[in-house]
Amino acid sequence: MTLPAHTVERWTSLSLKLGVWISGGLMVIGLVSAALQSFAISLPKDNPTLGALLRNVFSGSLDPVTTMFLGLVLLMLTPFLRVITALAGFAAEKDWKFVVVSLIVFLMLIGELVYSLYR
Repeated sequence: MTLPAHTVERWTSLSLKLGVWISGGLMVIGLVSAALQSFAISLPKDNPTLGALLRNVFSGSLDPVTTMFLGLVLLMLTPFLRVITALAGFAAEKDWKFVVVSLIVFLMLIGELVYSLYR
């Protein structure tokens, strides 16, 4: 299957734009909702874990701080989305050289993530 010219670039551009806009939107929503609340916001001493953020989201207790942290996490995960999109697009185009390069970049991102979490 051959994709039209520049399809991979369009999809990766769209993934980056969506990641930035959605994460920015979440951070703005968190800031606005924090400003509209009449009581003081309690900030956590430590950064919440991804599990704690997801528990807050799925338990229905979505406070402004959680919303802002979700925006930050999404912004940090946007490069992963971009590389996965490029990898899938190059695989669909059967451009194996760029599939290998994208896979190496993805593995480097995973390695950096694992290193930063467990050092």
